[in-house]
Amino acid sequence: MMVVLSTYLTADGQSYYTSKGNTNKCNECCRGIPGVQGMPGLHGQPGTRGMDGHKGETGSKGDKGSEGMIGAPGATGPVGPKGERGRKGSKGPQGPQGKPGLKGDPGTRGYAGSKGEKGEKGDQGAQPPKIAFSASRSTKLGPVLQDTAVTFDRVHLNLGESFDPYTSHFICKHNGTYLFTTHILGQNKIDAYAWMMVNKNHKLPLHGDGRAGYGTGSNTIILELTVDEHVWVQLSKDSALMNDYSSFSGHILFDE
Repeated sequence: MMVVLSTYLTADGQSYYTSKGNTNKCNECCRGIPGVQGMPGLHGQPGTRGMDGHKGETGSKGDKGSEGMIGAPGATGPVGPKGERGRKGSKGPQGPQGKPGLKGDPGTRGYAGSKGEKGEKGDQGAQPPKIAFSASRSTKLGPVLQDTAVTFDRVHLNLGESFDPYTSHFICKHNGTYLFTTHILGQNKIDAYAWMMVNKNHKLPLHGDGRAGYGTGSNTIILELTVDEHVWVQLSKDSALMNDYSSFSGHILFDE
């Protein structure tokens, strides 16, 4: 049987044979030795763009993704327009009482009313306690070398026992308003300076001028006193008093 062989060269430089006739046996025994690899060819020109394909079918919904992190707060937006006024709400509970307001200006005086009928006589009001005293000196005093309490050894009246005859202090036993009077007579040509004292405080001065020979001084004071306060007379340094012309008296006007 006759076999015809044909030789071909591939793009990579290898050769192969084809035969006419019984090709199976020829390919098994007649294949030549591969040739040397040829040089790569140049790139061809880009082909023309193909036509757009048809739109594919919608895919199935994917699984829900995990929750993302909270982003940073955004910038404050501009103030929106004022909304419409809402409906009036129900009355709330009463709040606590506020502080008293400022006193208002006096109003205009009204017309005088008609005279009312005479009322019944009321009960007698409470009377102040009976407190009164009066005392004077019987001997001379001074000139003294320092400020000295004046003692009054002749006690003419001591209602309520508020005048202490040993210290010549009036000692308050009832809160109230009191009136006190003091008179002094200085020795011949010697000034007499004295003070009406409340506790340790100088309250009212007295002066007997020695240029008049026997100078005199008098004074009266009204005081509000509380229990255990003292009222007394003090003679100033270098002053001098005569005897029974110097006196100290007082009484209550009304208690609290």
